[in-house]
Amino acid sequence: MILQRLATAIRKQDWFTVIIETLIVVFGVYLGIQLGNWNAAQKAKAEEARIIERLTIDFQAQEALVLYYIEMAEDMIADLDELATLLESADPPENEAHVRRMIANIFGVSTKTPPPPSFEELVASGGFAQLSDIALREALAKYGQTSSLWIYVENRSVALKQPDSPLVLALKYRPGSLSTGEEADKFVYDWEKLREARSALLLVLINLGQAHDRHQKDLAAVRNVMDALEAAQ
Repeated sequence: MILQRLATAIRKQDWFTVIIETLIVVFGVYLGIQLGNWNAAQKAKAEEARIIERLTIDFQAQEALVLYYIEMAEDMIADLDELATLLESADPPENEAHVRRMIANIFGVSTKTPPPPSFEELVASGGFAQLSDIALREALAKYGQTSSLWIYVENRSVALKQPDSPLVLALKYRPGSLSTGEEADKFVYDWEKLREARSALLLVLINLGQAHDRHQKDLAAVRNVMDALEAAQ
């Protein structure tokens, strides 16, 4: 309808009407574009708020998980440190059950805590661009870098990977897992062979110490993200 009036005005050389009708068309297009941009911005804002909410929930859970892993690693280190001290004596300890529980921790694994699901989804989808807060993007990137450094920490000491490992040879066990204290009663040990394997045990302690250090760095990175999330809300 407007285009028809505009064409009529041009034929009649009614330039005032031409200008008015042209302005109406331009203004209408401008409003349409602005409305589209506003709708897109609102959708982006809502999606960003959803992402931040999910990240907040996931990283709160991640903090608790990393703290648990740190506590577990510290317990394992304390046990193996005590066992290494006991192995300095030629006389086996009277409390065999306690020794078996400590030995079970030799085969314990202190692994990398898996990244939160929402973080992995952002990485996979390239969704970091949806976050407008620069400090939050930087904190998430730093967390990803910190987490990736676990590649330099083996899950188990090399001393446990070979069948002829002195630690393995010092133990005789029945079928069953040795990964938890509850399974400690399923095997017996040769005290003299354990003493000979003390140097290998110290390698396990070093490995656990490295894992504990990585957990601490993970915790600092997680808390840095949590602070950035709180500031972004």
